[in-house]
Amino acid sequence: MKEITLVTPPDRPGTLADIAEVLAARGVNITDMEVLDDHAHGVIRLRAEPYDVALRALTEAGHHALSEEVLLIRIKDEPGGIAQVAARFREPALNVTTLRILRRHAGWATVALSTSDNALARTLLADCLV
Repeated sequence: MKEITLVTPPDRPGTLADIAEVLAARGVNITDMEVLDDHAHGVIRLRAEPYDVALRALTEAGHHALSEEVLLIRIKDEPGGIAQVAARFREPALNVTTLRILRRHAGWATVALSTSDNALARTLLADCLV
């Protein structure tokens, strides 16, 4: 799964509207979005269809848009669930660059993550990939 990350200036009203309007003008559908503001900068993560059109449109509009592939995994929603996944990365010395719990339901969690080597991570997590 691919997602786009945008780093935006802090406290700039209208940024979200600008981004949504750029995508709408190109016929892009936003399928998932997360907006964070820590008062030093804003971070917007989104998934959109068609992905390539979204990335190109945002870049052409002057936004600093970064492309990132994330892996989706399903783990038991219990203490130590993330620890078991992270431990798989210790020996091959993989760094986790992104990790978000997307959904928790019926004892299971869906987690999005990205590492310094997603191809190797995909192999290490083959038993829990979504």
